[in-house]
Amino acid sequence: PTAAIAEPEELRVPPFRNPPNPPELPRRPIHCSPRWSLSTLPGAAAPWRRSGRRGRPRGCSSKRPPRPRPTATLTGNQRAAAELLARVQQLENGNLELERENQMLMSKFAEKEVEKDSLVNRLNDLEKNIVPSLKKALNDISLEKDAAVVAKEDTLAQLRSMKKRLREAEEEQYRAEEDSASLRAQLNTLQQQVMSNSYSGYAVGTSSEQTLAMEKEIQDLQAQLKQESLLRQQEQQKLAEESLLRQQDQQRLAEEQSRTTSLAVEKREMEEKIAALTKKSSEEASEFAARKAFSMDREKLENQLHDMALMVERLEGSRQKLLMEIDSQSLEIENLFEENSVLSTSYQEAMSVTMEWENQVKDCLKQNEELRLHLEKLRIEQANLLKTNNTSVQLDGQSETSIPPELVTENLSLKDELVKEQSRSEGLSAEIMKLSAQLRKAVQAQNNLTRLYRPVLKDIEGNLMKMKQETYTTII
Repeated sequence: PTAAIAEPEELRVPPFRNPPNPPELPRRPIHCSPRWSLSTLPGAAAPWRRSGRRGRPRGCSSKRPPRPRPTATLTGNQRAAAELLARVQQLENGNLELERENQMLMSKFAEKEVEKDSLVNRLNDLEKNIVPSLKKALNDISLEKDAAVVAKEDTLAQLRSMKKRLREAEEEQYRAEEDSASLRAQLNTLQQQVMSNSYSGYAVGTSSEQTLAMEKEIQDLQAQLKQESLLRQQEQQKLAEESLLRQQDQQRLAEEQSRTTSLAVEKREMEEKIAALTKKSSEEASEFAARKAFSMDREKLENQLHDMALMVERLEGSRQKLLMEIDSQSLEIENLFEENSVLSTSYQEAMSVTMEWENQVKDCLKQNEELRLHLEKLRIEQANLLKTNNTSVQLDGQSETSIPPELVTENLSLKDELVKEQSRSEGLSAEIMKLSAQLRKAVQAQNNLTRLYRPVLKDIEGNLMKMKQETYTTII
C-alpha cells in the first residue's frame, strides 16, 4: 500500500496556469510633424533650424502621415475584452468542476472510511468468534483421540482376557478329559467287578449335610448369576446412552467442520474485499497525493491497511497451524481406527476360537453325563445282582449262619441309598462346575465393562461436578 500508484487520467487535475497576458492594444504611431515637433513646445529652443533637411530630426519627413482610423482600434479592444471574459468564464467553469470533483472525492473517502471501519469490526469479530471455535474443535479432536486410545487399550485388555479364557477353556478341557478317563477307568473296574461277582464296599463320599450345603451353594450361585445379569443389563443400557452421546458429539464435530469451512470461505472473501479495498484506497491515495490537505489521511490509511494486512497474515498463519494440527490429528485418528479394526478382527478370531473350545467342552460335558448315566445303570444292575446273590446265599445258608433278615434288607437299602446319593452328588458337582464357569464368564464380562467405561464415567462425573460448581458460583 505504500508503493507509488499511478493516477488515473479521468481524475487527474490539470495544473493551474496563470492566464496569458491580454493582447496589447495597437498603439498609435508617432509621426514627426510640425505640430508635434519639439520646436512647438513652449520654451524650447530649436538649434537645429537650418536650411535643408539637416535641421530636422531623424525619422521625420516633410509630409504629414495619414491619421489611423478609430474603427479599427475599437474592434481590437473589444476582441481583447471578449477573450478575457471567455478566459475568466473558462477558469470559473474549471473551478466549479474541480469543486465538484473535490466533493465527490470527499464523499468517496468517507464511504471508504466507513467500509474500512466495518472491515475492522468484522476482523475483530472473526478473531473473537472463530479462533475460540477452532480451538474448541481442536480440543474435541484431542478428546476423541484420547477416547480412541482408551478404546484401543480396552480392546487389548479384551484380547488378553480372551487369551486367558482360551487357556482356562483348554485347562477345563484337559480336566474334562481326565474326568472322562477316570470315569472310564471306574467303568472298567465296575465291569470287572460285575463279571467276577465280587463285592467291594464303597466309601461314603458325601453325607446329607454336605448335600444340603451344596444345594445352598447352588442357590447362592444362582442368586449371584441373577445379580450379574441385572448388572449386565444396566451396563448395556449405559452403553446405549454412551453411544448416543458419541453420535451427538460426532454430529457436533461435523457441524464445527462445516462452520470452519464456511468461515474459511468468508475469510477468503474478506481477503479479496480487503485486497480490492487496498487497491482502491491506494488509487485514491495516489489521487490525493497531489494535494497537501489529504497527505496525512493517506498516511493514516496506509498504516491502518498495513496493520490490517499484518492481522490478516497472523490469522492466516494461525489458520495454517490449526489446519496442520487438524490434519495431524485426523491422521492419528485414522491410524487408531485402523489399529482398532485390526484388533477387532483379532478379537473376533479369538472369539471364534473360544466358541469352538466352548463347544468342545460342552461335548465333553455331554459325554461325561452319558458316562454318569451309564455308571448309574451299572450301579443299579450291580445292586440288583447283589440282592439276588444275597437272597440265594440266605436261602442256602439259613441253617449254617444265624444272620437276621432285617440286617440284610437294611444293608441292601443302605447300598441303594448310597448309589442314589453318589449319582446325586455327581450331578450336583456337574451343576456346580457349570455355574462356576458361568460365574467366571459373568465376572470377566463385568471386568471388561468396568475397564471400558470407567474412564468415560469418570469424565462424565468430572464434567457434572464442574457444572455443579459453575451453577453454584453463578447462584452465589
